[in-house]
Amino acid sequence: MKIGLTQNDYPIKRNILNKVSGFEYVFLRKNNNFFHSLSTVKNILFRKKDNIEGKYFFYQKPKIDILHLYNDINYSSQKWVASFETLVPRFLETRNDHQKTEPQHTRNKKTENALKQISRKNCLGIISISQASANIQLELLKNYPEFQEIINNKLSVIHPSQEVIPRDSLSVYKNIESFNLIFVGTQFHLKGGVEMVEVLKKLKEKHNFKLTIVSSFKTDNYVTKVTEKEAQETKELLKKEEWIEIFENIPNEKVIELIKQSHVGLLPTWSDTYGFSVLEMQAAGVPVISTDIRALPEINNENCGWLIHIPQNRLKQALYYTNEQKEELKKTLKVQLENVLEDILVHPEQLLEKSKNSLERIKKNHDPIIFSEKLNAIYSKIKQF
Repeated sequence: MKIGLTQNDYPIKRNILNKVSGFEYVFLRKNNNFFHSLSTVKNILFRKKDNIEGKYFFYQKPKIDILHLYNDINYSSQKWVASFETLVPRFLETRNDHQKTEPQHTRNKKTENALKQISRKNCLGIISISQASANIQLELLKNYPEFQEIINNKLSVIHPSQEVIPRDSLSVYKNIESFNLIFVGTQFHLKGGVEMVEVLKKLKEKHNFKLTIVSSFKTDNYVTKVTEKEAQETKELLKKEEWIEIFENIPNEKVIELIKQSHVGLLPTWSDTYGFSVLEMQAAGVPVISTDIRALPEINNENCGWLIHIPQNRLKQALYYTNEQKEELKKTLKVQLENVLEDILVHPEQLLEKSKNSLERIKKNHDPIIFSEKLNAIYSKIKQF
């Protein structure tokens, strides 16, 4: 069977590419997409770019059996599947609805038409990578009751797969003299890096540890609104700290090696659709401290790690819309993170048990074979045609 893909970025590699053995994966040309070509023409003629986000319609039917999209919608007759991390369609009209204190959506024709495409027979299914995202999808569908039942029946929740990462955790946690902590996140500020360092500086006065940061210090323009200059200034200040080591733009193999050398992982994030770094840490037997937003409480808990409970709405989205909400989030984050870290540093005997439980959780819930079988079951619906 040939599976068509429109991108080759990290989410595709993590959730779709080569996940079912024996299948052929084909990357499709962008210029075969009507919406892409229309945008290009308008840009040339009128210096105006169309928002084609998440829309596909092919001039020539590609030589594939199934098109597998990520966060996007197919408008052609091609049989297709879509995986998503928040919801589909992911338009300007839908993607921020769940972030409000009380989630709300304004019904519109563009979204209605996209949901109509999902409800058609050539859509074999939509796959949420977490229950949290599935709940956001179901919340959207409440505004389009005519599509609720048929799309709900096409909706599956399949958490990403994760290979076990070999490590001798018994020796790692034996007679710890200095703790190795690790933070992995492209967007340092958005992932709670600033609050984390503030807490660690306070604890450094009485505890012995080192912090490894893997980040490109990429900015975000929708939550922290930190500028590029501010992000670089933060990085330069951190480089002056002898107990902090920073790695930028390193291959994943190097990241894994750094994880294997660590005792505890950190992801005190403000905003995250999933938390793939948590899976990699747990797969190496490294327990993680994370916040409890979105998918994180589905993949992390007090049995295998630690959860920081931050203010959030009913769809598990952190509340940071107002300055007051942001200040409350920061305060809550720092207080709980300090308490958790203090407990770890004073009672390191808990680490080995949480390490074992982290690894077992990965084996049980992210088995690549089971993931492949679930994905193949959705692809197999093509036989009904």
